[in-house]
Amino acid sequence: MIPLKHNFAYCILDSSGRMDSDMRESGFYFLDTRVLSQYKWSFAGFDCLHRVAADGRQLTEYWSRSRDHRQELAIRRQLRLSEGGFRDVLAISNTDHRFHRFQVDLALNSDFADMFEVRGQFADLDHRTVTCARGTHHYHGHYKATDDAEHDVRVHLTGADFHDEVEIPPGKTIELVVEATVSSSLPQGRLPLQLPEKWLGEAPDSESQGVYEQACADLSCLLLATDEGLTVAAGMPWFVTPFGRDAIITAWFLLPRYPELALGVLRFLGHHQGQHEDSFRDEQPGKILHEQRYGELSRTGCLPFQTYYGSADSTPLYLLLLADTVRRTGRDSLIGELRPHWEAGLNWMMKHRDERGLIVFRGNDRGLTIQSWKDSNDSLSYADGTLGQGALAVAEVQGYAFAAFQAAAQFYAHLGDQVQADNYLREAQLIRQRLHDWFWMPEHDNFAIALDEQGRKLDVNSSDSGHLLWTGVVFEDKAARLVPRMLRDDMWSGWGLRTLSTEAHMYNPLSYHNGSVWPHDTALFAAGLKRYGFNAEFDRVTRSLVDLASSQSDRRLPELVGGYSRETHPPLPYLDACRPQAWSAAAMVYLLTAGEQT
Repeated sequence: MIPLKHNFAYCILDSSGRMDSDMRESGFYFLDTRVLSQYKWSFAGFDCLHRVAADGRQLTEYWSRSRDHRQELAIRRQLRLSEGGFRDVLAISNTDHRFHRFQVDLALNSDFADMFEVRGQFADLDHRTVTCARGTHHYHGHYKATDDAEHDVRVHLTGADFHDEVEIPPGKTIELVVEATVSSSLPQGRLPLQLPEKWLGEAPDSESQGVYEQACADLSCLLLATDEGLTVAAGMPWFVTPFGRDAIITAWFLLPRYPELALGVLRFLGHHQGQHEDSFRDEQPGKILHEQRYGELSRTGCLPFQTYYGSADSTPLYLLLLADTVRRTGRDSLIGELRPHWEAGLNWMMKHRDERGLIVFRGNDRGLTIQSWKDSNDSLSYADGTLGQGALAVAEVQGYAFAAFQAAAQFYAHLGDQVQADNYLREAQLIRQRLHDWFWMPEHDNFAIALDEQGRKLDVNSSDSGHLLWTGVVFEDKAARLVPRMLRDDMWSGWGLRTLSTEAHMYNPLSYHNGSVWPHDTALFAAGLKRYGFNAEFDRVTRSLVDLASSQSDRRLPELVGGYSRETHPPLPYLDACRPQAWSAAAMVYLLTAGEQT
């Protein structure tokens, strides 16, 4: 997969640089809709000598056709995305002393499929009528959705026709230029994406320069321009849309280098904060969204994801990010500016606790069953492999709540309301004590991943405890026992922290959340190590993730890799993983600049 993106427009190309139906996700997309399902050059008789995708927006290829041990024709292709389309330029050179002919062959098609159809999570819409008008050098695809939203894609070729044969004299070069543009009646995706050059600065050292620059390029291409400011898409190809949890953690990782992203994320999420009770979309007043989608299936209510709130942790994480942004930037005015949002979030947290004072969630059959970060259906289990049912209280969500209550206490103290400040300090200490009393497993030197409604521990060793260290909720004496436990061979793969211990019944090294290694998850553990003064362990984790990125041909951290031991296996890919992925790229920036955190 070759991913290219700019703002809300993106391409998924196959390994040959084409958009073709042989690869289900390939195509050119805009606002969660595939406007070109086929864009395929046929370079018959040519071999690709070199291919590189640069800065997340441009693909460059070099093709050659040879006979009798000498090159006849050479192609230099550059495809570059823009705000609402792409430009594809072919420079075709005759390097021989004879005339040669080149067959132009560009196949085009549109299906205007919703991303959830492409992913195979929803049957094709049988009502879809797509209009495709084809000329000799012009193509126009049009679709009017059931909610009357309209999408258009236009492709124009100059220099030849779509299916033509051109003659090139010896030593001469001809140029074919394709301009593709997309337009939509939807209001989103129209703001220009503007970013300072070197917005994340230089690599801190020459040794890590390659992986750092790749992480920066990934983050640049994943940014989204909205009316409220910059936010970031979660990852390609499946999640090129704003997410709550992902954007907050990505922005937190980047605070040392670019706190402006946090400002945009906080304003965007605040603007779309829950206002009503809506069980279909898991919305409640004050709740921070899980994701926002722009495709037809979500807009028309076939799926709940237009603005979907199925996340138990985005709301406390919102307060955590705001507190650290204020501390990092010194912009105390943000406390007043965003007060309606953080106070509404606090009210949601207080209202949606159970009788034990824990934040819980219940799954949504049309949305997400699991509403913490490990949101696959089988991610929360007991030691015997039985899955947790009913209302579940996940460990790290309580840690986020601890940090959120501490943040609220700081905000109210700044506003001169010491009574409220003291109230939330007490709430923070109460949830901290409950976490230790009810989740701690002394036989494992670890916290249970969750509690069920009856208070029974989901008694597996998982990576979630690393998030608890990050929030600072863990007592010092427990941290001294927890850290070496997390670095034991059943949890530590050598490439990173396994999401689930190899000793657990549900362990599977190439599962989504039951034993795989997620770089952002490991990096939050590293942030916890640094917080508690485990500096040697922090350096060990950092080296491992830098090694993981360096082992990849594109030098990027993928969303996740297999949880096999480094001693026996290379980092094997999880085939549906996003790459690039925002919080993975941001994790690399954080680890390499952690010394700049204050």
